[in-house]
Amino acid sequence: MADQGSHLGLTGMLLLLMVAWLATVDAESYQKFLRQHVDYPMTQVPEAQYYCNLMMKRRNLATSGHCKHLNTFLHADTASIQAVCGQAGDPTTGDLRESHASFPLTICRLQKGSWAPDCRYQGISGLERIIIACEEGYPVHLQTEVPGY
Repeated sequence: MADQGSHLGLTGMLLLLMVAWLATVDAESYQKFLRQHVDYPMTQVPEAQYYCNLMMKRRNLATSGHCKHLNTFLHADTASIQAVCGQAGDPTTGDLRESHASFPLTICRLQKGSWAPDCRYQGISGLERIIIACEEGYPVHLQTEVPGY
């Protein structure tokens, strides 16, 4: 007869490993969100037109092999953005939440005819509400901006 204690110990160990793995996945998703979408305080550049070119390269969103077509940088502190996952946002669909407040942001759009490795972007700054996906109370994906608010 098999030792039940060893089976329970193995099951418990597997459960702990799974929880640790999920926590790592959430932490990695949050860190990726921060890298791709948060620039606070906003990086200063000599000329505003160069902001997107600099930031897309700096955050590895424009590389020698690939140009991301569209990306939004939020210019707000992480606590304000994270609050959208709680009291500062309303649920929409699935794990998405829409912010009550507007956030300063810059939308970087790849210019037509621009290809890797020479990715060139046009930036548009604004103040918009946002829709983000949250996991375990942390933002992990910027779905969109809500224009006109």
